[in-house]
Amino acid sequence: MTVTAELLMGLFIAYGYWIVFTAILLDNAGLPIPGEVLLMAFGVVAKDGHFDPLMGLAVAATAALIGDNIGYWIGRLAGHRLARLRTAPRFRPGQASVVFGRFVVGARVLMAPVAGLTRMPFRRFVVFDAIGCFVWAGIFILIGYASGVRLEAMQAGLHVVSLIAQIVIAAAIGAWLISRFIAVRRSRAAA
Repeated sequence: MTVTAELLMGLFIAYGYWIVFTAILLDNAGLPIPGEVLLMAFGVVAKDGHFDPLMGLAVAATAALIGDNIGYWIGRLAGHRLARLRTAPRFRPGQASVVFGRFVVGARVLMAPVAGLTRMPFRRFVVFDAIGCFVWAGIFILIGYASGVRLEAMQAGLHVVSLIAQIVIAAAIGAWLISRFIAVRRSRAAA
């Protein structure tokens, strides 16, 4: 295992609840953080006895609920500006869409702001969002816990994931630089 993987695993074991809370809150507030993967990793580490899975469930669900509340209030308070721009969605989320929308890729980030934008009553939103948060966090922690993957296997996989992430980031930066270079050349040629 690489030094980086060992460091990341050590940090995760030392600060797991805080990492889960912060990452899940930011994920549900709209940042592109792989919350499901983190919860499955938490389940794997909990299976090895480093964490209490029920405490992890409470931490993750609470963080998801707080993140969703941020999104709800952004939609509620800034929604009138979007409505003036005629970009307000015609969709009005109901209770079921708040619970199950978090399982649809991309919908989790949009569901809370849309609920606020369309003036879903806050109490109704919180009740059904809390149900969705607990079910969502519980399922992904349980998948990691029940997967049979041991900590050693997860550490080995972390190296591969880290390498892939580095390649993807380098490719994205390279593509951006190439596109900027082409755009500059085109603008100079047009001038």
